[in-house]
Amino acid sequence: MNLNRFKSIPKWTQLPSSPIFCLEASPVDCIDSSVVQLQQQMEYLKIQLELERQEYSRKIQQIQKFQGLLQYITEQIRDSLDDQQILTIVTQELVNLLSLNRCQIELYNLSLTAATITYEYSSSLPQFQGLTTIIADFPQIYQSLLQKKIWQSVEIIPGHYSNLQFMNQLACPIFDHQSIFGNIWLIQHKEAKFGELEISFLQQIANQCAIAIRQSQLSTKTKSQVKEIAKQEHHHHQFIKHLSQELCTPITNINLAAQTLEILIKPGKILDPEIASHLLQILYHECGRENKLLNDLLNFTYLKTHTEPTNLISIDFPTWLFPIVESFRDVTNCQQQHLYLDISTEIPPLFTDITNLEKIITLLLNQACQCTPPGQSITLTADLKADTVELKVSISGMEIPDHELSQIFQPFYHIPKHSSWQAQNTGLELVLVKTMVQHLNGFIDVHSSNSSITFTIQFPLFSAS
Repeated sequence: MNLNRFKSIPKWTQLPSSPIFCLEASPVDCIDSSVVQLQQQMEYLKIQLELERQEYSRKIQQIQKFQGLLQYITEQIRDSLDDQQILTIVTQELVNLLSLNRCQIELYNLSLTAATITYEYSSSLPQFQGLTTIIADFPQIYQSLLQKKIWQSVEIIPGHYSNLQFMNQLACPIFDHQSIFGNIWLIQHKEAKFGELEISFLQQIANQCAIAIRQSQLSTKTKSQVKEIAKQEHHHHQFIKHLSQELCTPITNINLAAQTLEILIKPGKILDPEIASHLLQILYHECGRENKLLNDLLNFTYLKTHTEPTNLISIDFPTWLFPIVESFRDVTNCQQQHLYLDISTEIPPLFTDITNLEKIITLLLNQACQCTPPGQSITLTADLKADTVELKVSISGMEIPDHELSQIFQPFYHIPKHSSWQAQNTGLELVLVKTMVQHLNGFIDVHSSNSSITFTIQFPLFSAS
């Protein structure tokens, strides 16, 4: 039995270091001496038993406090999805329960190359919340922690707490079966290490923290998914609404023109050739409008369901592009618009689907001709940027508000017209452009400022081989 732990016991109660032999004393004296020894031993055992009882009671009380805190944190996780609130409570309660000088929770970045102290509670200044530690600077510490092992030391971490000395530090990783989130740090101004009971309790707290973090992440992800679904549903309803309107408008106009024409050709009525010609023009125009809308809708549906481009061939892009742009020269001249073309000669042969590429350029130039005011310019530039071909269509003399830029590629968005060109516009042109660009593994963006609009398209430079 180890007696060193009972240094506070009076000397008269401690067992003698060697037995006492009654050689010269009388039998009565020997008996009295033995009785005294037995009494001393009894007193010693009583004190020893009392100390052990007190130690046992202290541990029981500590376990009860640990269980109470664990139950409290579990209830917080049950009742709240706010991991920030829960982790803040954890740091405060651990400091109060374990009489710590400081408790910190650091969280890793996604690449596990740095850890930032996100939550901290301290009985004194300074505070280290927001401090980021580079993992590579402390390999001995974080090698164990990243392996989901406890790390403990009575020495200060070099460069981490430069103003403190001889403190006991205990770090416990926060993790689940999917990933590791960070660590809980307990800091105490004592040289004695934390015991097994404290370590076991801290591991249970870390498990609850992992549950809180994962639960919060899942809640955030679920809310984001619900929001995205609601957004898609809204876009779907808006698409159906606008599609119904666009489909009904030509049919309504055709119906009205047909009814008017029917009245005019009744027996006894004098048919005015000009009115009849005008009505026939309405019929032809609205039939063409309806036909174009249906074709655009079919093309849009086809491109959404067929992801692989077809008919890939190699073309000399500058030579191929020039006649397509020049075909709009007469239209721009009639509308007093200026059409400019700037094609880099450094563009190598492009391996692409020329059918979709021609539609993209034609649709963009159609939009440009309709939107550009008289006296303003339409500029098309093509250049080589690293391993991509960059195509820009710029329109001067008009601007799109910032809040509408995100809607420009939505179905049935119409850019305001500033020309007299009566081209049929269904509102699906820019949607088709974006879909076809993505179909060719390209990227399209729009920017508007200083009374100008610029569409920028980037296509990957495929090798003909």
